[in-house]
Amino acid sequence: MKPRHVTFIFVFLIVLTSGFNATLMKSLAQPSTPIKLNAQPKLVIVTRHDSVIYQKFAEEFAKTQLAHDVGITQASDLSFLSVSTFDSFYRAMTDPKFNVSLGWGGGPTLFNGLIQEDAVSPITDPDVVSLIKTVVNDTISGAEMIHYDDSGQILWAANAISSFGFTVNHKVLKERGLPVPETWEDLASPRFYTSLADVNVGMGNAPDTTSNTRIYQIILQKYGWERGWQILYSMAGNGGIFGGSVETRSSVIQGKTAAAMTIDFYGIIAMQENPDCEYIIPKNASIVNGDPIALAKNPKNLAAANAFLKFLFSIDGQKLWLDEKINRLPIRADAFDTPEGQARPELKNMYEQTIHNQGILFNETLALSLEEAMRYHFEATITQVHDKLRNAWSYIANSYLDGDINETQYQNLLAVFGKPAITMEEAQEINQRIIEDDTFRVNKEKEWRAMASQKYDELVPEQFSKEGVTVTSEQKDISPIPTLWIILALGIPAVVLYSRRKKILK
Repeated sequence: MKPRHVTFIFVFLIVLTSGFNATLMKSLAQPSTPIKLNAQPKLVIVTRHDSVIYQKFAEEFAKTQLAHDVGITQASDLSFLSVSTFDSFYRAMTDPKFNVSLGWGGGPTLFNGLIQEDAVSPITDPDVVSLIKTVVNDTISGAEMIHYDDSGQILWAANAISSFGFTVNHKVLKERGLPVPETWEDLASPRFYTSLADVNVGMGNAPDTTSNTRIYQIILQKYGWERGWQILYSMAGNGGIFGGSVETRSSVIQGKTAAAMTIDFYGIIAMQENPDCEYIIPKNASIVNGDPIALAKNPKNLAAANAFLKFLFSIDGQKLWLDEKINRLPIRADAFDTPEGQARPELKNMYEQTIHNQGILFNETLALSLEEAMRYHFEATITQVHDKLRNAWSYIANSYLDGDINETQYQNLLAVFGKPAITMEEAQEINQRIIEDDTFRVNKEKEWRAMASQKYDELVPEQFSKEGVTVTSEQKDISPIPTLWIILALGIPAVVLYSRRKKILK
């Protein structure tokens, strides 16, 4: 067998296994199978919360008189549908076959989108309404915590709060000679670039993570559309794309990155797992985010749903957010007056920082009007062409840091490098069509990807050295390990068989 035949075998195996891995990861990214804790649950809730959260709340709720009064005596009387996509959440909230009574967790943009699609019914039980209005402020730091309809009825209420920022790894910062960042612009600075070998900023792919998408929306609203995209592109130039929010968080815990996008409770987890980590709320550039709960369009068991709502907003329900396996910030400040709250001073400190942070006045309507266009534009112009983006940024950053270009020249290059493929108005115009028409979305991504690819190529002179370093697979693939093992598993036997055949031919 000629050498080129061996090469062909390995190329074929790599292509084959890469396709298999992509299929595998696509299947894993689908909405998870509904967790049926009981063949005939008395209360079904669709959620984006982690199982650790909803199992804990189910166990504690089942012990209460509130639960017993509506026939719930054990945790298995509650069933949770764990979904990831908006479409799945919408279908669960509207299709009678799912028997859903409540939607819980996922952020205001998700729930405001559900309201737009008429997938939510108002909370009208007098006791529940009174409790919510007593313990939940309409807004915190300008952010909506209760969403009303035009007649003043409650459509959703926040049961927990969070902030958005980044987590740094001080050990990695020191090793790479990087300053401790305080703002989004710090993460986008050429001074936060070291080399193509160093992935200094961890970012999630927008379509794969709602929390990172909210961060990108914050940046776009804080700095404006044009400057906001410059920051996003430059941050990506300083780092890598790690898929979902969990992978992004793991990158900084494991020391792969010096800083990574995280919601506050992911920052807490990072600090618990690695003492070198610290969660940072960017100065004057974050928001307080309310985590909603709402009634489904036609609640299957309204009495049980109202009982669960009463429990969630009670002090006994609120203190569960402080559990060491949950690490969330409750909506009620007096949860910190409980023994459980007094045992978590670090969470209380974060709560105080969150509600007193001078954040931005976030426009939910604006965010929702361009959410899907923004997410897929991010994927097409950053994630899918990240190697070329990194090459272009490496040229710009190195030229600036080495003094080969002055500030004016740097700004001129940045204006080209950071220019998005669409305007904000165009994003708003096509947003709904992207939601409804997959073919249109795919074609738009192809168009944006081509534009970005050409832009990055034209920025880099032919003689510019690429430093001899390629982007690692972990930055481009959510999980490179399955592919690696499959290549080894299939490739090694192929080599062995080839060697044996060669001996036999001899």
